[in-house]
Amino acid sequence: MKLQDISLTLPHKPSASLRISALFPGTSMSTSNFADSLPDIAAALPPSSTLLVFLNGLILPRSSWFEAISRFLRIRDKQRRRAYENGIHVPEIMKIPNILTYDRFGQGASDPDPSDPDPAVDDTPYGHTPEDVVDDLHQMLLLVSRQFLARDLKELDVVIVANSIGCPLVRLYNGRYFPDVRVVGYLFLDSMMANSDFVSVFPDPDAPGFDPAKDLREGVDEEALRWTRKQFREKFHPSVGNPERLDRRGLRGLLPFSDKPRLRLPVDEQDQGTTREGARKRIAIPRVIVIGHDWDVFAEHNEKGPMSIPKAVINGYMNPAWQRYNQGLTRLAAVDSESDGDENVVPVKIAKGCGHFIQKDDPEMVAREVDLLLRRLGL
Repeated sequence: MKLQDISLTLPHKPSASLRISALFPGTSMSTSNFADSLPDIAAALPPSSTLLVFLNGLILPRSSWFEAISRFLRIRDKQRRRAYENGIHVPEIMKIPNILTYDRFGQGASDPDPSDPDPAVDDTPYGHTPEDVVDDLHQMLLLVSRQFLARDLKELDVVIVANSIGCPLVRLYNGRYFPDVRVVGYLFLDSMMANSDFVSVFPDPDAPGFDPAKDLREGVDEEALRWTRKQFREKFHPSVGNPERLDRRGLRGLLPFSDKPRLRLPVDEQDQGTTREGARKRIAIPRVIVIGHDWDVFAEHNEKGPMSIPKAVINGYMNPAWQRYNQGLTRLAAVDSESDGDENVVPVKIAKGCGHFIQKDDPEMVAREVDLLLRRLGL
């Protein structure tokens, strides 16, 4: 089965092209050769009501997901083979969802966002906002569901896998487009800390209240803190531009907490699952899986990379802050925001041997986690 490269034109931005890679089983988009071990069965499978969407971070394009997707398809093929050996009807076992990954405007092979200032006239690094990205995502999903799946988007069970800034973007998507889309599951891979400026994670050794006895971690001196704050301010502060021209300056105000607002999922009265009573309709709780980077690998990447930040600084300040943030993300699926024993909250997982780009460092682990999430959702 092969991911097809497609050029889309969104109705609200007709002058620009958005590039996607997609697989739609049971449709004319089903062809062979994406995963070499797979037989040509995609067209023979019934159309799927599940849409699996992969969202990029700021750096890596949609191609960064290809290996994980290929390995996921091989996992599903192994399930098919085992079922076949046991005499079980194949389509009932080998469930291949619709799969989609894309480059946002200004990323990879997609055109620049037509709403951004013309760089020949205005060289500001700022352009479209997170809200604009979320609107683009929704328009794309509406178009794909109608044009390729012949379904209303509301009829699909959407599962989103996201890395880095893609994670806060899908949180915004849920808040902005609930209840118009059913996102039943989320896999967050090393989410960006949306409520951080990345500088204040590290104490300022020149601030009046700085206390070396309390504020310095083992193996860290004041000069190392000054250097680290300077590097993060120059490279990761929300005011720093990026090739995509995605303006991150307002993101902290949009998502000031990692554990709220909770993610929501509209359901019909007859639907089963974990629910809580709302004022006007029942709300289901989607499944949320949060995976963080390996502390030592991430620290080593920072030490050996161009910023040359000592591992002790990253392990003493950044990694604990990121872990606390990830723990908050797990609460987005909580049924009871006040309870610590909520069965719907899955503890943070750590991607052993992985830095920030988990899908690049361990595509096999990502493939397994995607398969597990879908199976737990019955998809």
